Amino acid sequence: MADDDRPPLAEAMRLAQAGTVLVAPMLGLGGIGYVLDGRWGTGPWLMVAGLLLGMAGGFVSFVRLVTGVRDGGGPGMGAPPRDGPRR
Repeated sequence: MADDDRPPLAEAMRLAQAGTVLVAPMLGLGGIGYVLDGRWGTGPWLMVAGLLLGMAGGFVSFVRLVTGVRDGGGPGMGAPPRDGPRR
């Protein structure tokens, strides 16, 4: 099924996933940092570190989702096959 043939709900879910992939790691790691800051009295530093790590991880996940790159480092399922033998 080509991208143009997708039902509107499938495209909406893909866009919702892209937004969630960006925000969820920031909220999760920022929340963990907030709790640890309260427990250890370290001020906002662990929360800031959690937010920055979450931002970096979310951005990497977002780029992988949008470009279709899989964990193997190669293109995702939407990429055309290579011509010729692999090296």
